[in-house]
Amino acid sequence: MSKYSKEFKLKVVQYCIEQHHGYEDASKYFNIPSSTTVLEWVRKYKERGCEGLFRNQKIC
Repeated sequence: MSKYSKEFKLKVVQYCIEQHHGYEDASKYFNIPSSTTVLEWVRKYKERGCEGLFRNQKIC
């Protein structure tokens, strides 16, 4: 099981993409220890959409 929920990951990604916030800002705002985690979520989302972000699960 993932440390972060599907909904939470999607909310963080949308915060970065739609509201034009940086990875460091998002990690601080959502209390995520590393901005690298946010960077990876956004990268996966941009490459494959929801499927890339949520291993074999559909949410979008």
